[in-house]
Amino acid sequence: MTISTSSLSLLRRCRQGLISLLTCGSILSSLLMASLVGAPLALVSTPAMATCTMAGSTSQTYTYTAANINSAAALPFANTWSCSNAGTKSNSAYVCYESIFDGTVANGSSTMAYTVGLNDTTNSITSMTSAHLYGSTSGSNSNVLTNPVGGTTKSLAPTITVTVPAGQATGLPVGTYSDNTIQFMFDEQGNSGACEGNFVSSTSNWDAINPVTYTANFVVPSVCTQVSTTTVNFGNIPASITVPGGGISATGAVAVQCNQGAPYTVYLGNGNNYTTTRRMKSGTNYLPYALYQDSAHTIAWNATNVGTVGGAGGVNGTGSGSNQTLTVYAWIPNGTAVPATTGTYTDTVVVTVNY
Repeated sequence: MTISTSSLSLLRRCRQGLISLLTCGSILSSLLMASLVGAPLALVSTPAMATCTMAGSTSQTYTYTAANINSAAALPFANTWSCSNAGTKSNSAYVCYESIFDGTVANGSSTMAYTVGLNDTTNSITSMTSAHLYGSTSGSNSNVLTNPVGGTTKSLAPTITVTVPAGQATGLPVGTYSDNTIQFMFDEQGNSGACEGNFVSSTSNWDAINPVTYTANFVVPSVCTQVSTTTVNFGNIPASITVPGGGISATGAVAVQCNQGAPYTVYLGNGNNYTTTRRMKSGTNYLPYALYQDSAHTIAWNATNVGTVGGAGGVNGTGSGSNQTLTVYAWIPNGTAVPATTGTYTDTVVVTVNY
């Protein structure tokens, strides 16, 4: 600190005597204090920081169906951020992004992995990395993300998308898989300097907004996604016989895939030629047969109570997430008259799975 000329003159006069020195020392102290008080005032500058508000959803839900449970599930969070600098709506031309997330949605102990992406019409980041700053941190400006809307009076409009890749939901327990700790933030720079990675508002930069927290929900319902069958084949049966005791047996199968814990019931229709029993047909001739749930041919497998889970006519099961095969027991009862006309006798039965 430089003492003024008037202060030096006062100091020389104060050497004349002890009383005068004490008095002048008090005056000098006041002058020094005044000088110190004034110095910091010259260092204060107008803060260059943004005050921002965000409009848009922070919680969204994706519900799987039988049609899309094997596909990727995307939840886009389209937000609009309006920022002002010293009360004037304004955006810096330099914007940096960061997101913090653990990459897992959970339902109890069951989980699915997800990715986070960003699209702001200028920048497209298909897979962000948690806690990574998207912009330059090395002093070079080559990677600094520019204002996606162009012009300083428009709002920022980035879309953050949380995506569960395809193939994860199939076979998982029914329930809602959630993560409510996904954070996203952006950092506006007052000039073309590198992103310093400080997302708390301060007076030294355009740090725009503290983290916004998002909640992503993915609902896995009771879904059966696959039904396949194998043909029931009775083989060659002699014409014009009466089926002997014990009848003629054959088996087929129905395979279903339902997600873990999902209850379901499989029903078998009456076929194309039903009267009082199912019948196979060749030309104008018919051969009766029946379908059962058990090898003893005591529990009929039909469409009674079709449309419900747990109906008496169907076979009940609980999904495991993998294929489950149910055996169909077919039978031509003893005493059945086989037509004299030879040929291939066929019928088509509709399989219905309710869940």
